Amino acid sequence: MSWRSDYEHELAHVFREAERLIDAFPAPLNDKGREYLQAFNPLNPSGTKNHICYLLPFWMQPITELDSRCYRDLSLANVFVMLYFFIQDDLMDTAPSDWKEQLALGNLFHLSMLDLYRAMFESSSPFWNYYRSYVTDWSIEVAYESTSVSLSPAKLAQKAAPVKLASTGALLLAGRRELEPAVSEAVDLVLATLQLSDDWADWEEDFDLHNANSLIGMIASEKAVSPSLITRTDIRNAIYIDNALSRYSQITQANGEAFVRLELSLPHLAAFHSHLADKLTEAGDHLSQMKLQLLGGGFTYWLSQNKPSISGN
Repeated sequence: MSWRSDYEHELAHVFREAERLIDAFPAPLNDKGREYLQAFNPLNPSGTKNHICYLLPFWMQPITELDSRCYRDLSLANVFVMLYFFIQDDLMDTAPSDWKEQLALGNLFHLSMLDLYRAMFESSSPFWNYYRSYVTDWSIEVAYESTSVSLSPAKLAQKAAPVKLASTGALLLAGRRELEPAVSEAVDLVLATLQLSDDWADWEEDFDLHNANSLIGMIASEKAVSPSLITRTDIRNAIYIDNALSRYSQITQANGEAFVRLELSLPHLAAFHSHLADKLTEAGDHLSQMKLQLLGGGFTYWLSQNKPSISGN
């Protein structure tokens, strides 16, 4: 079982269909849209990988058992969710010279997303209440994320809350709404671990840009200082000397244990979480081992320069 390769043929179909829909955009926004899509196409070797955005519908299959077309439609809709909200994030983080074009393109992505969901869910469907809730969570988090940093899974997952439109949508189509609280918690745990992984990879950039970052926030909390006052040297010392990454990775392992306790039959989602958590744990273990080797090497060097007398005199 592979959480990714099991669905490569499905992803090829979904991204072809996404390109077909974008081709119908008015020129020249269709060209811009295709370019933006390819930047996130997982089948493109140079594309940015955001697997959970478009694979989550397929991972829901064991507990929903829908027609394959439903999973494709939900995945396609979530591709446009990804494109729309990523453009919003880009415009909030920077002010590119083509911001007007990006904003216009984002609105077309949004229309495509709504068209796809309206074809699946009637206006009276509870889906739209969940839609409002997830977008509200996202809005609050992106607007105020720099003011505080929390390591709770629910809080860490808020910035990616719209991803859950795929899992909740699948449950509603399958008539399994009673599973929504547990599945939502499971997806939050995975999204939280994904955010922790991203924050480890991006901490230096986030430090330079004064962005919220959970790793920086954890280290600042341990030192009882504000994240805005911590220095790059403080962070590097915590990571490379004080084993902060090992403590940080333990959060992802705890998320995995919480996932197991939910007792949901979602093996691909569980495997994806394990992949993320294990990578972060391996990074922490590697740094700890490297520190031990350096300390050992330093002691050996000291002994070579300070050989003790063994003559007994």
